[in-house]
Amino acid sequence: MTHKICAVIWLLFTLPLTANGQNFFNLNETQDGQLTFSYQWRDFNDSQQSFDFQVDKREFLQPLKRYRGFNLERSQRELTHQLNRYIRQQQWQGIQARLTPRQQSVELVTANSRTQEKQAQLNEYKRLLREYYNERWNDYLEANFYRQLTLPPGEQGIIPDHPAIASEMTAVLRPLIQAIGEQLGNNTQRNYINYIASFIQQIPYNDLSSKLDSRGDGFVPPNQLLYYNQGDCDSKVTLMSSVIKEIIETPKMAIIYLPNHAVFGISISSRSDDISVKHNGVNYILVDVTGPAAMPLGQVGGETEFQVNTEQYTVVPIN
Repeated sequence: MTHKICAVIWLLFTLPLTANGQNFFNLNETQDGQLTFSYQWRDFNDSQQSFDFQVDKREFLQPLKRYRGFNLERSQRELTHQLNRYIRQQQWQGIQARLTPRQQSVELVTANSRTQEKQAQLNEYKRLLREYYNERWNDYLEANFYRQLTLPPGEQGIIPDHPAIASEMTAVLRPLIQAIGEQLGNNTQRNYINYIASFIQQIPYNDLSSKLDSRGDGFVPPNQLLYYNQGDCDSKVTLMSSVIKEIIETPKMAIIYLPNHAVFGISISSRSDDISVKHNGVNYILVDVTGPAAMPLGQVGGETEFQVNTEQYTVVPIN
């Protein structure tokens, strides 16, 4: 994905939002590397909203600049190297780690043992290496902002660690958060949530492969989502998480993963018609920030509501 912005040239993106209004996004870059983001859109009440904020381009785009989609073969190559280095450090003889032919996993290969004592020793090496592999595997996922996720009835995959990325992005998004705070001032939690949700929903949607088997290839962190002015559901829900957790500190928050979708959840006072899920005693009201449909806190699409009612989801708490 490429996106060029010439200095002091305004870029205008105009998309229909409602029958009565439009939304637009302006991004201006000055000669000294300052970016000014300007937004205007109509909210759920058909009221016009707008704000702008300014950041240093280098500082804004640097975090997670090298974020990369998960690659199983690459991860197994790196882990094989670590395992063989560990074997050398332990000075173990008769065992080595190697990639399977398709490089999808690591296998432990041992030499022929001539005695039961030697075989028992090799088996112990294998046990210790499997433990070491599991530790390094978890470290690898964490270091690269990934996590394992299981969706009912048992589908497993590797996805971006959206809560960790949201926390990592909070500092760089502070100018955006401050701009929102200046617009709303002393207001209710529900009004803040709806304002931020309507803002994110009006950012153009781009299906960047958010499926469980996509390994995060199309995911973009919140700063890049704002810069490119497009993103998929899990990119948008990560932006929502990063902003909300800084503005509303007390309530419990979570990301709710459904088949091919993700929504935000927050535990605040609910209304009778709010769609919510309960996890570990916490009731999370759902917010679908994907767009372009304008849906306030507690409202979701028909398919999402069906999946919630049939418990086709996994809840990952943010705090």
